[in-house]
Amino acid sequence: MKKIIFFLVVQASLSTFGQNYKDSLTIGLTHIINNSKIPGIGVAIVNNEGVVYKTGVGYADVEQKIPYTTETIQNIGSISKTCIAFGLMKLVEAGKIELDAPIDRYLEFKIVNPNFKDVPITVRQLATHTSSLTDGKNDMTIEKTYLFSGDIDFKEKDLPEDYYEYFQIYRQNKKMKMEKFLKEIYLPEGALYSTDNFLNRPPGVAYQYSNLGSTVLALIIEKVAGKNYGTYIKEVLFEPLQLNSSFWKLQDISKERLASLYLSNGLKIPHYTLITYPDGGWFTNIDDFSKYYVEMIKGINGESTLLKKASYKAMFSNQLVPERLPNIEPNKTKGLMWSVNKEGDNVSADGADPGVGTFSLFTTAGNAGVIIFRNMSWDGGDDMTKDIRAIQRTVFQYAKPILQQSKK
Repeated sequence: MKKIIFFLVVQASLSTFGQNYKDSLTIGLTHIINNSKIPGIGVAIVNNEGVVYKTGVGYADVEQKIPYTTETIQNIGSISKTCIAFGLMKLVEAGKIELDAPIDRYLEFKIVNPNFKDVPITVRQLATHTSSLTDGKNDMTIEKTYLFSGDIDFKEKDLPEDYYEYFQIYRQNKKMKMEKFLKEIYLPEGALYSTDNFLNRPPGVAYQYSNLGSTVLALIIEKVAGKNYGTYIKEVLFEPLQLNSSFWKLQDISKERLASLYLSNGLKIPHYTLITYPDGGWFTNIDDFSKYYVEMIKGINGESTLLKKASYKAMFSNQLVPERLPNIEPNKTKGLMWSVNKEGDNVSADGADPGVGTFSLFTTAGNAGVIIFRNMSWDGGDDMTKDIRAIQRTVFQYAKPILQQSKK
């Protein structure tokens, strides 16, 4: 169940909690987790020089009392889409993809909004969620991407409210290649084709978050690179940064390293993979993701060797401007897959999937970032909302003094 997790802006503040801010933060997080139903979390604070703080709190598996550590691996939901942006800009730099080119140039089949057949969809529109592609009626088509590794024949009373219809879909899902799945959705002859898979507004005008549209972009990367998307990202990103605990396939991960996944009522669910794995199927841990985040922050300063500074600037700056999208609706901001605020000084990405909640944010001026993973999904309830906010607030509260202390 792909939901965009709420975005919480917290003012970081200096506080007088004693000089050992790292210990104080760990104690504060432990107190929150011990008094909440959230099983476990991983947290990191980074800057352009490296990781200044990281910890795991609570349990990777509650029943077996396995601690959640910075080495615990879990899927991180839609933060995975930031890899699509990276892979895209790598090919843009190589002159193999043009951001404002129609996607037909790179695909072996044609995707057209049936309501605006003469308006082409561009690569940039896919990367900024302005392509007019949707995730289906009420965002339900994307639910057909989940492939669970174990029994999910839960009774309605066992599941959090409103989850039963999702699990009814999950039980019927069949393994399918990513390209075939997209063809079934966006080609008129496809079994899942519907006008609900498209906005009744032309490409380049309206922002509509689309997991499926993001996966179309990943398929373009795959076609242009001439190799499987996961293999390509591993070669250009994971291996150079030595992200040795980052995976796209569940079968490649030792079960002992995986966090168990829990729904908001505490129900443990099996692990799963996604047909549309580029949009949310990155399995990683705090240790690896921290390295990745440090590299992204370095990129802002022209200190990264993986991409040019101009490519990072493109990813992390608002693309929804009249010069690029003349008819775009006002007051929207979006980088290339990354979220950016109106002021342009905060860049973020988050994720939400069954049993998963992730949050990350860094400042472009302060060269600092925070990362929070948890192995429980959020259902919008007041108690869990309060706990998630408390975790974020506590991390931000201590981030500034910890970062300042690290420079001494």
